[in-house]
Amino acid sequence: MSGPHTTTMHRPANRPDVIKAVHGARWFTAAAVAVGAVNYGYALLLTRLLDVGSYARFVAGQWLLLSAATVATVTVPWVLAQALARARSNAERGDAGRFAVITSTCGGLVMGSVVAAVSTRFAGSATTLALALSTLLIYVTTVTAGWLQGEERMRTLSLLHVAEVLVKMAAGVFLVVALGLSDSGALAAFGIGALPLLLWWPSLPHGSGRPWRSASANRDLWRRAFGIARLQGLVALMAAVDVVLVTMLPTDPSEAASYQASVTLSRVPLFVAGAVSMAFFPALSRRRAGSQLSASAVRMYVLASLPLTASLATVPGALLGTVFPAEYSMMSALMAFTALTGFAVGAINLAVTFSQAVDDYACARWQIVGLAGYTLALVAGWHLDGVRGIAVGGALGAAAALALLLGRLVHRQGTAFLRRTPLLEPLLLTAVLVVLRPFPLVWLIAATAVGVRAVERFLRRPGAPDPAEDQTEVTAGHSSADPSAGLSESTTDRPGTAMAYTKADHPKAIAPHAEEQPGSLLVDAVWRGNARPAEDAALRHALSLARDNQVEGRLARAYPRQLADVVAEVDTANESFRENLVEVTGRLRAAGIPTVLIKADLAGDYVYGNFDLVVPDGRWEAACDALEGWYVERSTYWLERSTKVLLEPRSGPAAHLHTAVSWFGVPVLSTRRLFERAEPDGGAWLVPRPSDELRIWLAHGLFQNLSLDLSELFALRGLLAPDVVAEARREAAREGWLAGGDRALAVAVGAMRRLDEGTPVRLPVPLPVGASLRVGAEHALHLLRHGRTRVAVREAALRVPLVVAKRRRMLLS
Repeated sequence: MSGPHTTTMHRPANRPDVIKAVHGARWFTAAAVAVGAVNYGYALLLTRLLDVGSYARFVAGQWLLLSAATVATVTVPWVLAQALARARSNAERGDAGRFAVITSTCGGLVMGSVVAAVSTRFAGSATTLALALSTLLIYVTTVTAGWLQGEERMRTLSLLHVAEVLVKMAAGVFLVVALGLSDSGALAAFGIGALPLLLWWPSLPHGSGRPWRSASANRDLWRRAFGIARLQGLVALMAAVDVVLVTMLPTDPSEAASYQASVTLSRVPLFVAGAVSMAFFPALSRRRAGSQLSASAVRMYVLASLPLTASLATVPGALLGTVFPAEYSMMSALMAFTALTGFAVGAINLAVTFSQAVDDYACARWQIVGLAGYTLALVAGWHLDGVRGIAVGGALGAAAALALLLGRLVHRQGTAFLRRTPLLEPLLLTAVLVVLRPFPLVWLIAATAVGVRAVERFLRRPGAPDPAEDQTEVTAGHSSADPSAGLSESTTDRPGTAMAYTKADHPKAIAPHAEEQPGSLLVDAVWRGNARPAEDAALRHALSLARDNQVEGRLARAYPRQLADVVAEVDTANESFRENLVEVTGRLRAAGIPTVLIKADLAGDYVYGNFDLVVPDGRWEAACDALEGWYVERSTYWLERSTKVLLEPRSGPAAHLHTAVSWFGVPVLSTRRLFERAEPDGGAWLVPRPSDELRIWLAHGLFQNLSLDLSELFALRGLLAPDVVAEARREAAREGWLAGGDRALAVAVGAMRRLDEGTPVRLPVPLPVGASLRVGAEHALHLLRHGRTRVAVREAALRVPLVVAKRRRMLLS
């Protein structure tokens, strides 16, 4: 097979950061909407499941719990995310992770005790215990949130937040209805809901000396923690002060309810700003102040929030009267002002994020001034015109506070973050909605169109060029079979992007911090072909990692003198492997049974424990009979007893006979089509067509291992010719797992690029858990549509427990 085509790529240096942040903001926004909807449904459902007294205790406990959790959610994840984004070595990453564990655990114990002490004033011992434990769990799991945010795994984090609230709701209903635990069960569900985040608990890099003491004494991390807590706490306080004042001041109950309902609707821009801030914060922490990345964040916020603010500010009173009871009639006079307040507070949140990304914690003084002015405007408004005055004063005070922070930001970071902000179209649409307000039906049609347009721009042109317009420029070159070739660019998160394959510009260059990374010796010697001098102890450590990645032979041949015993071991194993393979396939061919050898690279140079052969449909038992006398033991694994048999010989690697390319009894590739397309390989066996081989390696990672080791990356690297990839994608679409295959290939390509560059890569390379879950659902639906109900049900039933088991094993390894 000829080598892959060489390509060159041209991409702005900051584009991957923008795309990652944009995609993350989309996921966070969608998650915020889902979480808000489920929380609202949970509270509404409990009004029917609990008596009045129990519900009152639940509301009080929920308020106490969320107030306590606010401290953790605005401190630990942000500090950890920033530290990971800036970390230059595994030691710094480890320190940041251990600092987060220490602060979250200690904070959880302290705040849990405080919550317990306060809750004794209105609840019994069971409810008090539930609140204390839930507080501790919420605090501890913020480590996972911060780690995923710092790793920029925004989709995983978003899905976990949705899973958290779904588990909370399910657990709460079960504890209340099935076990009769009343308000204590409903509150305990908050802690149970946090448990899924423990499955993604980070594996911290090992440190030297006394790493836990070093992390706890890290003054820089403590400075950031206090600084970020101060900034984010002031934002949270500003978002809540008007609601608290309306509750405390002597106002008419219907007017207070109208204001609170208006604020609930008008705070949506704040959620959008929070999503954009969380997604962009890690990248902003690595970049200079006032960069184009900041402009992309502003653009994304304005695209989503300004049309929404315009719709809320101009909504006709007749429509509000249709949706809300008569007691909320004052909403039509308040919405215009609360909508402006919500937009301004969201913009303040984004401006504060820009400051904290560059460690500019001095902006807290300006926040305090703005908060003081905002509060004074609220109180003055109430004295002048009651609740309506509070709404007007809030809008004016929030606008003044925003102007104050923006002025300071422009002074310190310049105006680059405000460039290309899309204001003209939103302002024109606002004018149209104002004109149409007297005509509720026409206004509703126009507002719907505005909303659809905003969503379309948010999803397709969010603060950066449309990903569809951001295609990589690929220039075909000469073929190359150079084994040291690498990939020039990852495909980021866009499935279906053309794979670009090129020889690394400096295959032996080492990143400045590469030598600090565990496994760098292995990567340099095996992947990059640079066998630098190594001590025996370091080499044996690398050998252990090489065995885990099935490249011990490659490492041993790079150090033939120091690892002479391993060279001899691998040579013996290779000879035994070929002998058994030749004998088994020879016997089967003599019996008229062709075979296809899968998941094996005869030049892989490692110790095989077995080899996998696919036999044609209906020839499985005949193949076993033909091998009578060669094997001494026959066994099956209970989950694969109908598709795979293990034949153990007296010596050497075992033969695994498959009825299909399948995992856990679920076929992925068609056996008939595999044989039709298979090619001879100089022996009694056939090998898959290159596009089939590519899919088999990817499916093995996706459906079984949830990872790709170094030997698999070597195998994949030789299959990334554009025509092979294109054909593999067509076949994957036919088989019903295209999206999952694209995602796995994107991860593999990104890992190869990082290996070429000398940047740290975890080996084996983990595949996203979400990708495995998604490919399982995608493939099961495909099987169901094609009438294979039994196999589809099997895949759907096994996918989640298998993924959880694999994930747990990976975390413990």
